[in-house]
Amino acid sequence: MRILILIAITILTFLLCKAQQPVIALFNGSDYLETENAYYKDTDGDLAKLIGTWQYTNGNESLKIILKMKSQNLTEFTIPNFSCYEDILYGEFKYINQNGLQIINSTNQIDLNQDPYEHSIYGGYLIDNNDLPTCNDCGDNERRVKVVVKDPLRPYFDYDMIIRHFPGEALFDIPEQIIIKIKRSATAIVPEGQPDNDRITFDEITLNKQ
Repeated sequence: MRILILIAITILTFLLCKAQQPVIALFNGSDYLETENAYYKDTDGDLAKLIGTWQYTNGNESLKIILKMKSQNLTEFTIPNFSCYEDILYGEFKYINQNGLQIINSTNQIDLNQDPYEHSIYGGYLIDNNDLPTCNDCGDNERRVKVVVKDPLRPYFDYDMIIRHFPGEALFDIPEQIIIKIKRSATAIVPEGQPDNDRITFDEITLNKQ
């Protein structure tokens, strides 16, 4: 009987904790990552619609991006001491340059790591048309997604990738697409003797969903 009571108390405590966890829409600039133990949820599907395999090809040059999403991922910060849950994108990519040389291919890592932050692509910060970089032709309520991109062989570089989604038109044979921009996000400290050039910057390219 004592064991049954303890089990009942444990279940009730768990349910009460879950009930008290605030759920906040991911697009809420006034509160993003501010509320302890909150669940920042992709309520409007801004991240979900990016899930899949996307391909850019121009002559010999190509870029393949695989994106997945982990729901209610536990995110913990040491400074400040803070934790919450969030829906987050993660992914890997393959890039072949204009000469047909494979520069990066991390796609075989897509299912190996459970922690989204261990992947070459991760994040899911939502921005509107007034956020930098500004988008002059975005709709009033259109949102873009900003993620971090890492060069697996040059981890001292940090890049931001801005993703804009287009749903496509099956009736007119227009595929679902994303337009991306990849730029270095910060000044890097390059270790002595290591290469200092960028390998994955793109001003603006369009990828079709596969």
